[in-house]
Amino acid sequence: MANKNKYTLEQIKDAINKAGGFISIACKSLGCTRKTIYNYIEKYPELKEVVNDIREHYLDIAEASLIQKVKDGNTPELLFYLKTIGKTRGYVEKQQIDLSSGDDQIKKIEIEIIKPKGNENTK
Repeated sequence: MANKNKYTLEQIKDAINKAGGFISIACKSLGCTRKTIYNYIEKYPELKEVVNDIREHYLDIAEASLIQKVKDGNTPELLFYLKTIGKTRGYVEKQQIDLSSGDDQIKKIEIEIIKPKGNENTK
């Protein structure tokens, strides 16, 4: 019978850490498939926490870099920050949909609501 646990928990954890949380890179270093690592993550919830901790760490680094660029007055980063974090203050992009057909304006839109089949009791 095949050995289902070819790798130790520590080997998987170490590979994930060395790969910066990227599963595909961890797979290459171990010589296994992504499915293998995902199976370990499912079996050992602490591995999911390892991946999440690494991703949170990188997110912190990215946010700190973004804030520094905002402080430096870099326009693209300022706009990005305002559109994402500043949404509650009205810094949002709005999209307009043109409902015209050539030069003619569409004057009426009809929407028909159809009940799903098999739900005759649904009102």
